[in-house]
Amino acid sequence: MSDVVNVAGSHSIYAGLTVDIAEESLDRASKVLAGINGGIYKAVGSALARAAAAGKTAAKGAVTKEYTISQGEFLSNTKNINHFVKETGGGISVVFGFRGNVIPLLKFNTKYGDGGRIATQVKRTSSAELLESAFIAQAGGHRGVFEREGPARLPIRQLFGPATPQMMYSNEDVLDDIEQKMADTYEKRIDHEILRVMNGWGG
Repeated sequence: MSDVVNVAGSHSIYAGLTVDIAEESLDRASKVLAGINGGIYKAVGSALARAAAAGKTAAKGAVTKEYTISQGEFLSNTKNINHFVKETGGGISVVFGFRGNVIPLLKFNTKYGDGGRIATQVKRTSSAELLESAFIAQAGGHRGVFEREGPARLPIRQLFGPATPQMMYSNEDVLDDIEQKMADTYEKRIDHEILRVMNGWGG
């Protein structure tokens, strides 16, 4: 199966994580910070942000060993998401995960040779894939790999590799490492963040 993603635009991919650690600590944080307006959001949000950064750091080495993108490209294309959801009964839950758009094929190991033929390698373990009908062009203010949608010269569509959340979630061992690193970081940070909010540190 091809690793090339054929889409009409830069589709955003969301990958959710089950962050049990956040849910387990919400009640405790709520009680301790009950008298501080927005305190729980500040404390838990800051701890989750640290956890997300740790997760991305843990993921970048593993993902770039498997896929032909740089670590810098991985980091710049991976955004963390955390949303607080107020439940019907008055409780609060957290939706947490990563988001990223599909990545232009030129950011992977994509080369063009004699006759303008393009070959791309998205995964390091895969052989280079020859794209018979593709070409490199400047369109929409950026340079990319395109192909025509039909026999006419136009319209054309750009070709992409997978989004970083797809790369992270394609390997169960990598995902387990990410989740563990995030869990450990969250647990190390949450008490500090609660104390910081109680003492008014950082505004």
